[in-house]
Amino acid sequence: MSAKPHTLPPSVPELTGVWRRSLLVDADGRRDTTTGVTWVQGPARYADLRQPANHPRHTGVTSLSGLRFEELLALTRQEAFAGRLRQRSDVFHWARTLDFAPVALPDAGRLRREGAVLVETGVHVPYLEHWRPVRTAGPSAAVEMFDPETGCAGLLVRAGDRFALVRDRPEAVPTDTSPAELVQGAADIGRARAVLDFELSLGRIDHGRWAVERSTLPHRVGAVPAPTLDGCAGLLVSDARADGTPYTRAFEITAAEGLLAALHSAGSTALTASAPVPEGNR
Repeated sequence: MSAKPHTLPPSVPELTGVWRRSLLVDADGRRDTTTGVTWVQGPARYADLRQPANHPRHTGVTSLSGLRFEELLALTRQEAFAGRLRQRSDVFHWARTLDFAPVALPDAGRLRREGAVLVETGVHVPYLEHWRPVRTAGPSAAVEMFDPETGCAGLLVRAGDRFALVRDRPEAVPTDTSPAELVQGAADIGRARAVLDFELSLGRIDHGRWAVERSTLPHRVGAVPAPTLDGCAGLLVSDARADGTPYTRAFEITAAEGLLAALHSAGSTALTASAPVPEGNR
Protein backbone atom coordinates (compact mmCIF):
# COMPACT_ATOMS: atom_id res chain seq x y z
CA MET A 1 0.00 0.00 0.00
CA SER A 2 1.38 3.40 -0.90
CA ALA A 3 1.98 6.02 1.75
CA LYS A 4 -0.70 8.62 2.31
CA PRO A 5 0.18 11.97 0.68
CA HIS A 6 0.42 13.84 3.99
CA THR A 7 2.95 11.32 5.34
CA LEU A 8 5.40 11.82 2.47
CA PRO A 9 8.46 13.93 3.31
CA PRO A 10 8.75 17.30 1.57
CA SER A 11 11.29 17.80 -1.20
CA VAL A 12 14.05 20.40 -1.05
CA PRO A 13 12.32 22.66 -3.62
CA GLU A 14 9.15 22.56 -1.49
CA LEU A 15 11.15 23.94 1.45
CA THR A 16 12.23 27.08 -0.42
CA GLY A 17 11.29 30.09 1.66
CA VAL A 18 11.77 31.30 5.24
CA TRP A 19 11.08 29.25 8.36
CA ARG A 20 10.99 30.25 12.02
CA ARG A 21 11.44 27.73 14.79
CA SER A 22 8.61 27.68 17.33
CA LEU A 23 9.79 24.77 19.50
CA LEU A 24 12.89 22.79 20.39
CA VAL A 25 12.86 19.73 22.64
CA ASP A 26 16.44 18.59 23.22
CA ALA A 27 17.84 15.19 24.19
CA ASP A 28 17.25 15.92 27.89
CA GLY A 29 13.62 16.86 27.32
CA ARG A 30 14.19 20.58 27.84
CA ARG A 31 11.91 22.85 25.83
CA ASP A 32 12.95 26.11 24.16
CA THR A 33 10.38 28.47 22.69
CA THR A 34 12.26 31.77 23.12
CA THR A 35 15.46 31.47 21.07
CA GLY A 36 15.13 33.43 17.84
CA VAL A 37 15.81 30.91 15.06
CA THR A 38 15.36 31.70 11.36
CA TRP A 39 16.16 29.39 8.45
CA VAL A 40 16.35 30.93 4.98
CA GLN A 41 16.14 28.28 2.26
CA GLY A 42 16.98 28.96 -1.37
CA PRO A 43 16.67 26.44 -4.22
CA ALA A 44 19.34 24.32 -2.47
CA ARG A 45 21.59 26.66 -0.47
CA TYR A 46 20.45 27.81 2.96
CA ALA A 47 21.42 29.89 6.00
CA ASP A 48 20.41 29.48 9.66
CA LEU A 49 20.75 32.05 12.47
CA ARG A 50 20.02 31.28 16.15
CA GLN A 51 20.21 33.95 18.84
CA PRO A 52 19.03 33.83 22.47
CA ALA A 53 16.07 35.97 23.49
CA ASN A 54 18.37 38.28 25.46
CA HIS A 55 20.92 38.61 22.65
CA PRO A 56 22.73 41.94 23.15
CA ARG A 57 22.14 44.88 20.82
CA HIS A 58 24.92 47.42 20.40
CA THR A 59 23.59 50.45 18.57
CA GLY A 60 26.09 52.96 17.31
CA VAL A 61 29.09 50.63 16.99
CA THR A 62 30.74 50.48 13.57
CA SER A 63 32.84 47.34 14.07
CA LEU A 64 33.82 44.71 16.61
CA SER A 65 36.62 47.05 17.72
CA GLY A 66 33.95 49.10 19.51
CA LEU A 67 33.12 46.23 21.89
CA ARG A 68 34.77 45.38 25.22
CA PHE A 69 35.87 41.85 26.10
CA GLU A 70 32.74 41.00 28.12
CA GLU A 71 30.58 42.28 25.24
CA LEU A 72 32.48 40.07 22.82
CA LEU A 73 32.01 37.08 25.11
CA ALA A 74 28.23 37.63 25.12
CA LEU A 75 28.22 37.22 21.33
CA THR A 76 29.53 33.65 21.61
CA ARG A 77 26.11 32.32 22.67
CA GLN A 78 24.66 32.62 19.17
CA GLU A 79 24.76 29.98 16.42
CA ALA A 80 25.04 30.56 12.70
CA PHE A 81 25.74 28.24 9.79
CA ALA A 82 25.08 27.94 6.07
CA GLY A 83 25.69 25.69 3.10
CA ARG A 84 23.69 23.31 0.96
CA LEU A 85 20.68 21.16 1.86
CA ARG A 86 20.55 17.65 0.41
CA GLN A 87 17.92 14.95 0.73
CA ARG A 88 17.93 11.16 0.73
CA SER A 89 14.41 9.80 1.20
CA ASP A 90 13.08 11.41 4.39
CA VAL A 91 16.55 12.31 5.74
CA PHE A 92 17.85 15.81 5.10
CA HIS A 93 21.52 16.77 5.41
CA TRP A 94 22.46 20.38 6.13
CA ALA A 95 26.06 20.63 4.92
CA ARG A 96 27.65 23.38 7.02
CA THR A 97 30.15 24.85 4.58
CA LEU A 98 30.22 28.04 6.67
CA ASP A 99 29.86 27.70 10.43
CA PHE A 100 30.24 30.11 13.36
CA ALA A 101 31.02 27.13 15.61
CA PRO A 102 32.25 24.22 13.44
CA VAL A 103 31.46 20.71 14.67
CA ALA A 104 32.48 17.32 13.32
CA LEU A 105 29.08 15.64 13.80
CA PRO A 106 26.96 15.80 10.62
CA ASP A 107 23.74 17.83 10.80
CA ALA A 108 20.95 15.51 9.67
CA GLY A 109 17.26 15.23 10.46
CA ARG A 110 14.00 13.76 9.27
CA LEU A 111 11.28 16.15 8.13
CA ARG A 112 7.54 15.68 7.93
CA ARG A 113 4.55 17.98 7.75
CA GLU A 114 1.88 18.14 10.42
CA GLY A 115 -0.61 20.68 9.12
CA ALA A 116 1.16 24.03 8.80
CA VAL A 117 4.05 22.85 10.98
CA LEU A 118 7.24 21.30 9.63
CA VAL A 119 8.47 18.75 12.18
CA GLU A 120 12.17 17.88 12.34
CA THR A 121 13.62 15.00 14.36
CA GLY A 122 17.33 14.33 14.78
CA VAL A 123 19.21 11.45 13.19
CA HIS A 124 22.56 11.52 15.01
CA VAL A 125 21.31 13.39 18.10
CA PRO A 126 17.79 13.04 19.56
CA TYR A 127 15.86 16.30 19.30
CA LEU A 128 12.55 17.66 18.05
CA GLU A 129 12.02 20.99 16.29
CA HIS A 130 8.88 22.67 15.00
CA TRP A 131 9.20 25.09 12.08
CA ARG A 132 6.55 27.50 10.86
CA PRO A 133 6.64 29.23 7.47
CA VAL A 134 7.09 32.98 7.10
CA ARG A 135 5.04 34.58 4.34
CA THR A 136 7.32 35.77 1.52
CA ALA A 137 6.83 36.83 -2.09
CA GLY A 138 9.32 36.91 -4.93
CA PRO A 139 12.04 34.83 -6.57
CA SER A 140 14.62 32.57 -4.98
CA ALA A 141 18.29 32.32 -5.88
CA ALA A 142 21.68 31.80 -4.28
CA VAL A 143 25.40 32.11 -4.98
CA GLU A 144 28.48 30.72 -3.32
CA MET A 145 31.32 33.24 -3.35
CA PHE A 146 35.01 33.79 -2.64
CA ASP A 147 36.80 37.01 -1.68
CA PRO A 148 40.31 36.85 -3.17
CA GLU A 149 41.49 39.83 -1.09
CA THR A 150 40.87 38.18 2.28
CA GLY A 151 40.47 34.51 1.36
CA CYS A 152 36.96 34.46 2.84
CA ALA A 153 34.22 32.25 1.44
CA GLY A 154 30.69 33.62 1.30
CA LEU A 155 27.09 32.85 0.45
CA LEU A 156 24.10 34.97 -0.56
CA VAL A 157 20.62 33.44 -0.46
CA ARG A 158 17.38 35.08 -1.51
CA ALA A 159 13.96 33.61 -0.68
CA GLY A 160 11.17 35.92 -1.78
CA ASP A 161 11.60 39.29 -0.09
CA ARG A 162 14.07 37.94 2.51
CA PHE A 163 17.80 37.33 2.22
CA ALA A 164 20.77 35.90 4.06
CA LEU A 165 24.31 37.16 3.56
CA VAL A 166 27.11 35.00 4.94
CA ARG A 167 30.86 35.63 5.09
CA ASP A 168 33.38 33.36 6.80
CA ARG A 169 36.32 34.40 8.96
CA PRO A 170 39.63 35.13 7.22
CA GLU A 171 41.21 32.37 9.36
CA ALA A 172 39.64 29.01 10.19
CA VAL A 173 38.93 28.09 13.81
CA PRO A 174 39.29 24.60 15.34
CA THR A 175 36.43 22.13 15.00
CA ASP A 176 34.52 21.17 18.16
CA THR A 177 35.91 24.09 20.17
CA SER A 178 33.22 26.55 21.21
CA PRO A 179 33.52 30.26 20.37
CA ALA A 180 33.38 30.98 24.11
CA GLU A 181 36.46 28.80 24.71
CA LEU A 182 38.28 30.45 21.81
CA VAL A 183 37.47 33.98 22.98
CA GLN A 184 38.38 33.22 26.59
CA GLY A 185 41.64 31.60 25.47
CA ALA A 186 42.60 34.33 23.00
CA ALA A 187 46.05 35.85 23.45
CA ASP A 188 44.63 39.38 23.24
CA ILE A 189 41.40 41.20 22.47
CA GLY A 190 42.38 41.45 18.80
CA ARG A 191 42.43 37.67 18.53
CA ALA A 192 39.11 37.49 20.38
CA ARG A 193 37.57 39.82 17.81
CA ALA A 194 39.00 37.71 14.98
CA VAL A 195 37.20 34.64 16.37
CA LEU A 196 33.88 36.50 16.16
CA ASP A 197 34.48 38.02 12.73
CA PHE A 198 31.92 35.75 11.06
CA GLU A 199 28.93 37.35 9.38
CA LEU A 200 25.52 35.82 8.94
CA SER A 201 23.07 38.64 8.34
CA LEU A 202 19.35 38.26 7.70
CA GLY A 203 17.27 40.99 6.13
CA ARG A 204 14.36 42.14 4.06
CA ILE A 205 14.09 43.47 0.50
CA ASP A 206 11.71 46.40 0.05
CA HIS A 207 11.39 48.02 -3.40
CA GLY A 208 14.90 46.89 -4.30
CA ARG A 209 16.49 48.05 -1.04
CA TRP A 210 18.22 45.29 0.93
CA ALA A 211 18.41 46.04 4.67
CA VAL A 212 19.86 43.86 7.44
CA GLU A 213 17.53 43.20 10.39
CA ARG A 214 19.54 40.62 12.39
CA SER A 215 23.20 39.67 12.29
CA THR A 216 25.96 37.85 14.13
CA LEU A 217 27.83 41.18 13.88
CA PRO A 218 26.06 43.95 15.83
CA HIS A 219 27.36 46.72 13.56
CA ARG A 220 25.76 45.12 10.51
CA VAL A 221 22.20 45.51 11.85
CA GLY A 222 20.63 48.28 9.79
CA ALA A 223 23.31 48.04 7.10
CA VAL A 224 22.37 48.09 3.42
CA PRO A 225 24.65 45.55 1.67
CA ALA A 226 23.36 46.59 -1.79
CA PRO A 227 24.54 43.46 -3.66
CA THR A 228 25.49 44.37 -7.21
CA LEU A 229 26.39 41.94 -9.96
CA ASP A 230 29.80 42.58 -11.48
CA GLY A 231 29.39 40.92 -14.86
CA CYS A 232 28.25 37.31 -14.62
CA ALA A 233 31.01 36.08 -12.30
CA GLY A 234 31.32 38.73 -9.59
CA LEU A 235 29.25 40.27 -6.81
CA LEU A 236 29.97 43.55 -5.01
CA VAL A 237 28.72 44.01 -1.45
CA SER A 238 28.86 47.11 0.76
CA ASP A 239 30.82 46.17 3.89
CA ALA A 240 33.04 47.62 6.61
CA ARG A 241 36.67 46.93 7.45
CA ALA A 242 37.86 45.90 10.90
CA ASP A 243 38.18 49.56 11.96
CA GLY A 244 34.66 50.38 10.74
CA THR A 245 35.73 52.08 7.51
CA PRO A 246 33.12 51.47 4.78
CA TYR A 247 34.30 49.70 1.64
CA THR A 248 33.04 47.51 -1.17
CA ARG A 249 33.89 43.82 -0.89
CA ALA A 250 34.43 42.19 -4.29
CA PHE A 251 33.39 38.54 -4.34
CA GLU A 252 33.95 36.04 -7.14
CA ILE A 253 30.92 33.80 -7.77
CA THR A 254 31.93 30.13 -7.58
CA ALA A 255 28.48 28.49 -7.85
CA ALA A 256 24.96 29.73 -8.48
CA GLU A 257 21.33 28.64 -8.61
CA GLY A 258 18.24 30.46 -9.80
CA LEU A 259 18.18 33.83 -11.56
CA LEU A 260 21.31 35.88 -10.91
CA ALA A 261 19.31 39.08 -11.47
CA ALA A 262 17.34 38.27 -8.31
CA LEU A 263 20.55 38.93 -6.36
CA HIS A 264 21.15 42.37 -7.88
CA SER A 265 19.69 45.08 -5.67
CA ALA A 266 19.29 47.58 -8.51
CA GLY A 267 17.58 45.01 -10.75
CA SER A 268 15.15 43.41 -8.31
CA THR A 269 12.13 44.63 -10.28
CA ALA A 270 13.40 43.54 -13.68
CA LEU A 271 14.05 39.85 -13.25
CA THR A 272 12.70 38.77 -16.62
CA ALA A 273 15.66 40.39 -18.32
CA SER A 274 18.03 37.76 -16.95
CA ALA A 275 18.38 34.19 -18.12
CA PRO A 276 18.68 31.29 -15.66
CA VAL A 277 22.14 30.21 -14.61
CA PRO A 278 23.42 27.48 -16.95
CA GLU A 279 23.15 24.00 -15.48
CA GLY A 280 26.91 23.52 -15.54
CA ASN A 281 27.42 26.43 -13.11
CA ARG A 282 25.02 25.13 -10.48
